[in-house]
Amino acid sequence: MKLLLLALLALIVAVVAGHYVADDPGFIVIGYGGKVLRTTFAFFALVMLVAVGALFVLLKVLGSTSRLRTRWQQWSQRQRHERASDGLGRGIVAMASGDFASAERLFTRNIDDQHQPEVHYLAAAYAAESLSASARRENYLSLAQENNPLIRNAIDVKRAEWLLEDGQVDAAATLVEKLRASEIGNAQVLKLHMAICRHKRDDETLLALIPDLRRDHVLGLDEVNALERQCAMNLLDARGQNIEQLKARWRGLSKNLRSSSVVLGAYVRGLCRHDAVDEAETLVRKQLERAWDSQLVELYGEIPCDPPARQLLKLETWSVTRGDDPGLRLARARQAIRAELWGQAREQLEGLLTVTPSPLLHQLLAEIADGTNDPDAALAHRRRGLELATGARSLPLLSAPEPALASPAT
Repeated sequence: MKLLLLALLALIVAVVAGHYVADDPGFIVIGYGGKVLRTTFAFFALVMLVAVGALFVLLKVLGSTSRLRTRWQQWSQRQRHERASDGLGRGIVAMASGDFASAERLFTRNIDDQHQPEVHYLAAAYAAESLSASARRENYLSLAQENNPLIRNAIDVKRAEWLLEDGQVDAAATLVEKLRASEIGNAQVLKLHMAICRHKRDDETLLALIPDLRRDHVLGLDEVNALERQCAMNLLDARGQNIEQLKARWRGLSKNLRSSSVVLGAYVRGLCRHDAVDEAETLVRKQLERAWDSQLVELYGEIPCDPPARQLLKLETWSVTRGDDPGLRLARARQAIRAELWGQAREQLEGLLTVTPSPLLHQLLAEIADGTNDPDAALAHRRRGLELATGARSLPLLSAPEPALASPAT
């Protein structure tokens, strides 16, 4: 339709031009270098139109040639990218099947034709790590970082993780320390810092890290609370500290930690190691009067105050309302043994033994047997306690073979 309209317009122009040319054809004179060229206006116009048309066609051909070259380059580049992407995909499949050597070769093939070579280098680093080729792994990580400096921190996070797995704790710690300044709130960096503290048994730093672990949900709530209690217990149980250091660490703990029975138990045992038994007894007794705890009252029975009658009296007072508590009964038995009230101690232990037999109960019963000069009973309880502890039943010794009867002399 457009072509038809153009043809119609050209016909109208030609008719109008012919009309005027027929009346007055005009002429064009061109002089150059002493020569004169004379022609009619109509012929000159026709030559100019042909020249313009030829120039237009020439420009179109040149433009098409240039676009063809660009399209060829784009097609060639797409082909190279597709080959590189195909290598990446096949490499991932090879890694999934456990063929890490083939995966590494596929990741590094045609890598220069990829518009994101750092992805291939990272994948190759994973394959090299799986092959325990730490030198090639580090080389791939460096090449990935050179190709894209923006992923430096991400690469360092992975590098620190692999260094830690290789047992290079100090090198991993140096990297993590740098990352902590720039990667605030990064859960993986916090997890690595936690792992390093555990490797170094640095409970003090780990305890200070607990609020960050809790805030950024690095661990579950129960897990992080258990870790916090364990760190506090480790610090309180640390050997070589004097009583002032022990008390300073106790005061530095949060109120929630000091109210935990297991953490309080670690502190009480520390006080007892420094012979501060009266202070330990007072602390546990007041805590039990605030909030009853079966494990804590069991610990109360281990505190060796003198005379033991004072603790026995308190335990008997509690037994009026909590007589069936197993921790309370065990505490009463321990203190009765200390006071050499063998019958009372035996009564408590035998009551517990019928419900929950344990090596500890048999050990305490053996101590009572020793106190009452009954070595056979002491041996029997120790043997039974050993059986419960090892899960094996002791067998009687094989009897020696009887000597053969001498044949009668003939």
